[in-house]
Amino acid sequence: MKAYFIALLIALPSVLFAQSNYQPGYVVKTNGDTLKGYIDYREWARTPKSIQFKAKEADKNIQEFDPNTIKAFEISGMDRYISYSGIVSMDKTEFPDVPVGLDTSKASSTIFLQQVTTGKYLTLYYQKDDLKGRFFISENGHPIIELRYYQYYSDDNVIIESVPYKGQFGYYINLYNAGDKNLIVTTQRSEFRQSDLKKIVDKINGYSSGISNKNKAKDSRFFVGAGINYTQALFDNSYGYLYYESFSDAKISPKLNAGFDVFVNPNVQQTILRAEVSISYINPRFKLSDGSIYTFNQYTISLAPQILFNVYNKNAFKVYIDGGVSFNLSAYSNNKMTYVNSNYVEQSPYQLEPYWVNFPLQTGIVINKKIEFALTYTGAAAYTKYFGLSVANRTMSAGFKYLFSR
Repeated sequence: MKAYFIALLIALPSVLFAQSNYQPGYVVKTNGDTLKGYIDYREWARTPKSIQFKAKEADKNIQEFDPNTIKAFEISGMDRYISYSGIVSMDKTEFPDVPVGLDTSKASSTIFLQQVTTGKYLTLYYQKDDLKGRFFISENGHPIIELRYYQYYSDDNVIIESVPYKGQFGYYINLYNAGDKNLIVTTQRSEFRQSDLKKIVDKINGYSSGISNKNKAKDSRFFVGAGINYTQALFDNSYGYLYYESFSDAKISPKLNAGFDVFVNPNVQQTILRAEVSISYINPRFKLSDGSIYTFNQYTISLAPQILFNVYNKNAFKVYIDGGVSFNLSAYSNNKMTYVNSNYVEQSPYQLEPYWVNFPLQTGIVINKKIEFALTYTGAAAYTKYFGLSVANRTMSAGFKYLFSR
């Protein structure tokens, strides 16, 4: 299994770059014509500079469009983007890479804007490039403008935050909501982030939305699961009367787990941040070279944050690879050495640590977004702190999970 995981990791980069994800959608050309077809919908960390489009899903003829060649595009029921030509801010706003002194520099650019929410009065857009993330707002019948926000170092090296966007929202609140005091307070307490700005725009619009929340993909899910661990406990001694000898004992035991996933993009669901809690148990028995028997029981609760990537990503079937770190809390019993020749039992001959860490690698499949089957390999990880002696676990496991997602 170890060789399988190594081979999978080597093959992964070519799979990532080769994979496409064509979804039904349309583009609106600059002359107003609409082309229906399929758009390669990626999990864009930055707003795309161009998109790939084909009229039919099986077509090999692919067209590429950028903000200069189309007015808008939409992945049906998921995301909508429009083209924008105009002035954009060029200052940096993410700590610690912020300017010294207020930077109001601007430049003319032609870019795609992602529609965050829309309604009766206002539409909120988002755009991100290598420099920063920006928010734009459009009032019906008026040009799109950028919401202004600045961060910078003062002369005494203190970070100053300037929030003109709150005044911009104040204008719309007075215009459309008769100076709603509660909404003004909400605006004044807001942070310059999508969730806060969307909340303000939705309230100004009377909670109307361009894409129905009923059809909007959930950004997280919960799961429960069970499996079987095949754990090889390793006893390695390089000093004392067992000079340079190693012993091992393999056990099969059950494993229970539960956790939740957060999607980087809920519509694409390709990159997933996972947090998993599991419970496991082993009871190794080592027969040493002098005939003595070393035993212990280990009960472990693990918390494993992970990053999961679907290398094959379709709604009905997915194949993923996953890596992370597991923080383990173990309790022990029956920790003893039995000297067969003398019938003497030594209690707790070695101190087994309650806190230890290992690094699981996992691959699996997901069927219909509900059932997951996985294989996991975890390299040897010690839970002792002796020089020249270690007790460790190396584990292979198989299991399934039930995913609570729509």
